Order: sequence, then structure tokens, then C-alpha cells
Amino acid sequence: MSTSANSDPAAGVADGPAPTGPPPPEPLPYDGVVSVAVGTVLWAVAALVGLVFLDDLRDDGHLWWLATAICGFGLGLAGLWVVIRRRNRLRAGQG
Repeated sequence: MSTSANSDPAAGVADGPAPTGPPPPEPLPYDGVVSVAVGTVLWAVAALVGLVFLDDLRDDGHLWWLATAICGFGLGLAGLWVVIRRRNRLRAGQG
């Protein structure tokens, strides 16, 4: 079986370095700790409000709102742990 130049994936490719595009952008100096902390506090407030209205939420079939707020708070705590570790690694690399 013979192969033609059209079936060769390297056909027509010039030898040499590949053309380079613009340099990659520099990372932003923002670490995200404040944003995640504010979001976590807001989820905690929503969960507390949900606890105040627990009976009304249960009667209306909206108890899942409380579960959502509790999950949001828990995930916010996990996210806060992640961004604080990231911030500490960034600070250690700069110093």
C-alpha cells in the first residue's frame, strides 16, 4: 500500500520553531479570600434566617431552602480553606 503526500500529517509543515503568539498574561494579584469569606457569611446568615422560619418553610414545602443554605455554608468553608492555602503559597513564593 502506498502513501501519498496528502495523507501525511507532517506534509507541508516547515521545519523550525513554531510561531509564537503573545506571552501569557500575568496572574492577577487578587487571592479571592475576601470574596469567599463574604459569600460564606451570607450563606450562614441565610441558614440562620431559614432556621427562624423553619416551620413556615416546612409547611410550604420549601425546607430545601434551608438545606441549600447549609450546604452553601459548608462549601464556603471548604472554599475558604482552599483560598487561604493558595494565598499563603503565593505569599511564600514572593518572599
